[in-house]
Amino acid sequence: MACAGFVLAFATRATDARAAELGRLTVAPTADGARVSLDFSTPTRVDVRELKSGDRLGRLYVDLPAGTRVGRTVARSTPGAGPVGRLRVGAREDGAPRLVVELADGATYRVGRTGALVLLEVTPPAPMAPPSEAARAPAAVRPTRVAAAKRRDFSRPRIVIDPGHGGRDPGAQGYAVEKAVTLAVARRLAAHLHERLGAETILTRSDDATLELGDRTERANGEAADLFVSIHANASRNTHASGIETYYLNNTNDRATIRLAAMENGLDYVPQAQGSRLRYILSDLLQVGKIDGSVRLAQTVQRSLVGHLGARYPDVTDLGVKQGPFYVLVGAHMPCVLVEMSFLTHPVEGRRLATDHYQAAVAEGLYAGIAAYLADDRRGRTL
Repeated sequence: MACAGFVLAFATRATDARAAELGRLTVAPTADGARVSLDFSTPTRVDVRELKSGDRLGRLYVDLPAGTRVGRTVARSTPGAGPVGRLRVGAREDGAPRLVVELADGATYRVGRTGALVLLEVTPPAPMAPPSEAARAPAAVRPTRVAAAKRRDFSRPRIVIDPGHGGRDPGAQGYAVEKAVTLAVARRLAAHLHERLGAETILTRSDDATLELGDRTERANGEAADLFVSIHANASRNTHASGIETYYLNNTNDRATIRLAAMENGLDYVPQAQGSRLRYILSDLLQVGKIDGSVRLAQTVQRSLVGHLGARYPDVTDLGVKQGPFYVLVGAHMPCVLVEMSFLTHPVEGRRLATDHYQAAVAEGLYAGIAAYLADDRRGRTL
């Protein structure tokens, strides 16, 4: 895990450093420690320099190329998480940007990337035998070939929309089939966000394709999305059940939510002996660092969707914002929610969900909620 040596050059393909921008800088806890994410507008070379006290690492200097811009929304000082102390953005003697990463004494790290996203994975110190001379030798670094990436415009929010289910997984069925309804709404929502908000919108699936739950979140992370919204339709053996609810990721003891999560998670929900447990441990997830944003997004989307549909359909029921163990939200690096937009099994709501008119109204309500969240987020960043 450790990257020993005084200088580690993390190379990518040749880029025009003068055109690069650091648009976002975050730190969040992980299962093994913490992750620092540097989100650039284009694949960018960074040099990581170590500052040690004796043989123990205490600080990293992440040097960005001369000419690299630091976005206006990037805080010059950011609180740390786990083995990562405070992050500070400054400048070297030549004026080029430098990120200073304070570490717990003796922490180890490694460098990785996804597209234009550079990641520092930091692990806290652990008792172990002293490393050999070979282990302390500077590690060889090979240039990494990165496919040409689309230049990121940080003035435009990037939103990944996930139409639930698809392909061999039809999802819930009632007066319509979930996989078809979610795709129809997702397409409309993507168009609204792109045309009216100028957002970059990405669908995890654009047709009737089978897609694993983990692949959906991985796509959002790979795209360095600002938001991840998973769209679903509800179902119940009780045909009187109706309403709209929005979830963010967390554990719960609510039996109805656990049953719903089991239905939406499919094979990724694995009951175990001596009580039902998810195969993942939510307290170990990176999403913990984004929980506040996810709660605010869920609240804003729920309020907007219920208000928009309620103005047209007076019998709409607000089931509220809830927390639940939905696998599709696991590991997301950004605020993320799962929306259950109505019950397919309800004789009124189910029939509505099958119509273009209701699907259009749902997409409009979702758009308004996302737009309101982004507006509030921008105001918060400028205060």
